[in-house]
Amino acid sequence: LFDKFLQFSEGHDPPFVAQDTLRAWQEKNHPWLELSDVHKETTENIRVTVIPFYMGFRENQQNNVYWWRYCIRLENLGDATVQLRERNWRIFSLSGTLETVRGRGVVGQEPILSRDQPAFQYSSHVSL
Repeated sequence: LFDKFLQFSEGHDPPFVAQDTLRAWQEKNHPWLELSDVHKETTENIRVTVIPFYMGFRENQQNNVYWWRYCIRLENLGDATVQLRERNWRIFSLSGTLETVRGRGVVGQEPILSRDQPAFQYSSHVSL
């Protein structure tokens, strides 16, 4: 999915740009999805790329609930084999809301990133 929707573009920051397939899918299936920025960070040869999509909001008597979907790609840029055993995501909203997501692995898996299979990606959602 990542490779179909985004293309590496050296010299850009972030280094990925939306492909026509992403725009076409967005228009056809979910015109209300709003592609946000692409965020990336590399620590100890592990690059984490996050692409958030705003999905809309639901009005509540006390406040609004904003729904986001996000795609995450983990890439091992080094030679050592590593395994993701735990996650601890801190998701901030502009209104100051903080959502913490932590636990074993991701999407029921503890992916191993090696030279043969250096990347793993998944998607999930959060409400703020």
